[in-house]
Amino acid sequence: MAQVDIREGGAIPEKQVKELSAALGWGQFEGLLPDLLLNSTFVISAWDGARLVGLARVVSDRVYVSMLHQVGVHPDYQRHGLGSDLVRRCVERFGYTHFILTTDDPSNETFYARFGFQNAPNAMVRPRDPRARA
Repeated sequence: MAQVDIREGGAIPEKQVKELSAALGWGQFEGLLPDLLLNSTFVISAWDGARLVGLARVVSDRVYVSMLHQVGVHPDYQRHGLGSDLVRRCVERFGYTHFILTTDDPSNETFYARFGFQNAPNAMVRPRDPRARA
């Protein structure tokens, strides 16, 4: 694997965000990711030159709770520890808060458990209303 640089900040060009999103099958975020990144508390990304190859973001009140979102690594760069590095950096940055993580893929539970995440049966979710306006 080539040298990958880690960067902080959500100002990521939309072209690169779209390419990574497509590679990861994140169609549900079509058109939303650039704004999600800019409005997040913390964004960390991995780059191979000008190519965005990994991403994670945190939304936090910086006191009590943080939410980990959109953790993904381009398939060509997976299984090299890059996803672990992104999650580790997020957890280190906000380790003094509780973390919430939503995932719809049970196969990811083992990955996140390595960072201290545990299943919590006492959560409720209200899905996003695509017709509602901000």
